[in-house]
Amino acid sequence: MALTRRSFHRTVLQFALGAIVPPLALKKLRPHPSQILDMISVTDRVTANLQTIQDRLTPETELLLPTYLGNARRRFYGRGIPQKLDLIRQFPLGSGSTYLGGRSTVWTGAGWTGQPTLARDRGRLYLTIGSFDRQLKKIDLETQEVVWKYQFDDIIKGTATLYINPNAEEENRVVILQGSRLSYLPKSTKVASSFRAISYRTGQELWRLGFKRTPSYSRDNDSSPLDLGKGLLFNAGENSVGYFLNGSRTDAMGQPEVLAELDLYQAIDAQKYGGNLVTESSPSRLDDRIFIAGGGGRVWGIDIATRQVVWRFLAGGDLDGSIAVSDDKKLFCSLERERVPGQGGVFKLDPNKPETEAVDWFFPTLNRNFSTWQGGVIGSVALNDEYRSSEIPALFATNAIDGNLYIGSQHQITGQQVKDPFLQRTYDTPLIVVKQPIGASISTPIFTEGNRMVAAGYNGVYLFQLYFDPVPANTPNAVANDQGEFYRVTIEQISHFKPGISFESTPIVWDGLVTICARDGWMYTLG
Repeated sequence: MALTRRSFHRTVLQFALGAIVPPLALKKLRPHPSQILDMISVTDRVTANLQTIQDRLTPETELLLPTYLGNARRRFYGRGIPQKLDLIRQFPLGSGSTYLGGRSTVWTGAGWTGQPTLARDRGRLYLTIGSFDRQLKKIDLETQEVVWKYQFDDIIKGTATLYINPNAEEENRVVILQGSRLSYLPKSTKVASSFRAISYRTGQELWRLGFKRTPSYSRDNDSSPLDLGKGLLFNAGENSVGYFLNGSRTDAMGQPEVLAELDLYQAIDAQKYGGNLVTESSPSRLDDRIFIAGGGGRVWGIDIATRQVVWRFLAGGDLDGSIAVSDDKKLFCSLERERVPGQGGVFKLDPNKPETEAVDWFFPTLNRNFSTWQGGVIGSVALNDEYRSSEIPALFATNAIDGNLYIGSQHQITGQQVKDPFLQRTYDTPLIVVKQPIGASISTPIFTEGNRMVAAGYNGVYLFQLYFDPVPANTPNAVANDQGEFYRVTIEQISHFKPGISFESTPIVWDGLVTICARDGWMYTLG
């Protein structure tokens, strides 16, 4: 009979305990021959301990890629080394209607951010993906069969978050948190239920959260929530309200307990941005604080214990991307060029300094009109912190509207100064080691094991190999590792999939296979 990892570990533990427990029991009995050993109590304790050890070795549920960009620091993209981008299989995502400006339109496939989640539950791997057909689907990774699908009222854009509710019954212990567009509601409607909790195992709705009207014109939910532990959740709606939630307790209307609400905008932001105060990014966690980029051009720092805003930074423009948190506890924040006279790009921020001193550097990208954008970065910043040894330099990467993939040093600056987006201050700027044309993109690139990178955009999906060649310290564009050794970084294109097809979503990689959703109606697995 074939053994799963879980049953194998249980068998090994039973043999080990079978060898250890009898001698211990005899030793305990010898000093007290008259003592009667309560074998039922011993058996119960052994069984409980066996279960605890087994759960730690092989948990029933492993949340492998449970949220957008993989973890609370928004910088984990999967495991394995992609070899190619040949088509392995494709899964139909369908189409759905939504309203833009009061008019119905049909979208196909999945877009920004559109990243699947991945978990192992009861011995099998499952993907979950929400798409423009309004359905959230749980898919068996091996068979590609749909386990269940849940219908929303409107199309789904954002990425789900999976978490384990320790207070729930067994079948509902694993929970999917997913947002959608709000559906076409009259302006007088007070609440839009764009954010819902679904049982991972049954596909049944557990609760939904209604978003109130605010100065923001949107009540969609693109954000991927944070699981803060012990049933505490944090989510941000496009109404630019941050919600602390108790997902274990619901009211008579089927809504989760709201522990606190925080406005992610100021009155002056509403005057400048009008209704475009939309918060589309996902919150990130650094120690005991949450950081989130808001549509009003500000980065917000929130204390988890007090549930209050304790830090803020005015970046300007429109902040769509989620903040990536580096090993040196800095924030990497992307910036779209909107409502600023200068350029969009990427900020590196120190959240332990006041706003006026928080900028480590600013990297401006080129201004370029593409679709409705004028430049900057729409997606998030990728970091190689989860994939490098101390010999490999710390790098960041981002796709830009100007048509380039940029890779740069997290730490090194050029010695030159650049203007901020408001053209009021000057900042240091980072060393860029790669500028690779890939076409305009709002997708987030990902680092992988084996020093590889996957980048997607409006001209298909690319796979690159990064090379690190030792060079003298005075070599132009040389970047240092943790030991102060210098390298020249170059890249080689290995593969290019579907040139000319639009990919707005962010890929994942698992066991060396890349999974990514496209606007042509398919989710592709490549390798």
